[in-house]
Amino acid sequence: MSATALEYLAASSVRPDVLAVLREHGLLSLRDLDDHVSASRRTVKRTLSAMESRGWVRKVDGGYELTALGETLLSAYERFRERSRVASRLRPVLEHVPASMFDFDIEALTDATVVAPDDDPAAFADRMVALRADANRIREYAPFLTLDSVRQLAQHVENGRPSPDTTIIVRTDAPPQSSPEYRERFRTPVEAPGVDIRHHPDGPMLGFGIVDGRAFLGAAADDGMPCFLLESEGSALVSWVDRQFENCLAAAEPLSVERS
Repeated sequence: MSATALEYLAASSVRPDVLAVLREHGLLSLRDLDDHVSASRRTVKRTLSAMESRGWVRKVDGGYELTALGETLLSAYERFRERSRVASRLRPVLEHVPASMFDFDIEALTDATVVAPDDDPAAFADRMVALRADANRIREYAPFLTLDSVRQLAQHVENGRPSPDTTIIVRTDAPPQSSPEYRERFRTPVEAPGVDIRHHPDGPMLGFGIVDGRAFLGAAADDGMPCFLLESEGSALVSWVDRQFENCLAAAEPLSVERS
């Protein structure tokens, strides 16, 4: 879609509305168009004249109809608006994802949700704990695990709960703001036979994973601590996360008890 066409349609809501009404109703007179568009007849007439000169509409038997060119450009404009809306809503996460990694259509994330800190700085960690709580299969890459996550994994092992099929890859086992408790609790899942924790020091600085078929993608704040979480069960994000995880898994090494 040319910049000129995009700029023209975006400059006034009347313009895409006129095209959309013609697409829905077919051939319409100026009077009928005026009844369907929230604008003065003078504005509608001026808009039709400009669009006729562009080849988007044409006069037929005293009325106006949409041309194939007008339909094509309207569809492209609507898709741009929808993609922009999705991208704006998911900006807190997507602005941290390198373009080289993001190889699927943004429209696939239309139904994705974002967990943001807002009034609860712990929202990210709380949601991750909730996702893992009753999971049967966990495949997760993280620059590091939060203390809440380490506590959860350790408690599962200590309570003798049946271990899910769990594979976790970390970029570092010594995250920012780590504590003696963190180091001690971290050893428990590392030593557990049902949890496979691996180390990939050159992994990306964003987290992602799949928990029972639900994919997530996490972003960090300026201090390096996780803050935003994007979730979706859509096949596009699930497939994307699975590819990224397999790439990290191929480069990761088992994390030894001595190292942890």
